[in-house]
Amino acid sequence: MKKITGLVAATYNPMHPDQSLAPEKIGELVDYAVSRNFAGLFVNGSTGEFTSLTTRERQICAEAYLESARGRLPVILNIASCSIEELRILAEHGLKHDPDAFCLMMPFYFKPADAREFADFVKEAAKFCGGKPLFLYHVPNLSGNCFSLPEFLKIMLDEVPSFAGVKYTGSDLFEFRQCATLSPRLQMFYGRDEMLLGALAMGAEAAIGTTFNYLPRVYRGVIDAFQANEMDRARELMDISRRAVLVARQFGISSLKLFMKFAGLDIGPMRTPCNRIMPEQEKAFAEAVKNADLEQYLG
Repeated sequence: MKKITGLVAATYNPMHPDQSLAPEKIGELVDYAVSRNFAGLFVNGSTGEFTSLTTRERQICAEAYLESARGRLPVILNIASCSIEELRILAEHGLKHDPDAFCLMMPFYFKPADAREFADFVKEAAKFCGGKPLFLYHVPNLSGNCFSLPEFLKIMLDEVPSFAGVKYTGSDLFEFRQCATLSPRLQMFYGRDEMLLGALAMGAEAAIGTTFNYLPRVYRGVIDAFQANEMDRARELMDISRRAVLVARQFGISSLKLFMKFAGLDIGPMRTPCNRIMPEQEKAFAEAVKNADLEQYLG
């Protein structure tokens, strides 16, 4: 897989008001991503609520994204599961629709004891992926962190030829840099949006994020300013990101979809157990967006 540079959209899975899946809206989201010059799509990740979907629903969303994005944007398909059998089913289904790469996570219920044990799990999973590039989705605050990531990556480099890199959604930029310098073969995507500037300073060339979807001009501006050594400008733009993150924290995780409505795409609610935002709360959200001076940057 050719290495990606720039911003990759962590994609949403749209839903109807009753929380049923609305895959008919996925083509519109892909069109939006193309028009905003994203470098790729990360499908069925946390933003896509994969843990709240059935296996069949994940397949439906994968099909819709892969068919709509074909020839327009590369797609990394997340097939993470605590079940090696479900992972096989998702990988074999994905291969029929030809993603550019696959991604998986550490099992987050029965956790592997160490890097070696997790590596054996990934080696088994890689057999199902048809030789496609395989990435690790490393998100320790959600999946836990029961192994040394650098140690794990060294095993992957030695034993899994298709292993391609990491979506690193963590705050430890020391560890991020340590992993990024292990081998030029590894593609290190950074995944903590509000820390993008720090990651760029540590050598990140690409990032995958949720808030990129509704603030693409802001984050692209951060990259441009960093590359031009205009650090004051880069920090100013990161302050916009910070304000947006603070609004999201105030209204809960479901505000991540509500932000997209204010950016021009109504993709419905997030599914339970994520919080529901009632109409009166939506009015308060609109006021918070206005007070944070975010309206001009959305979309």
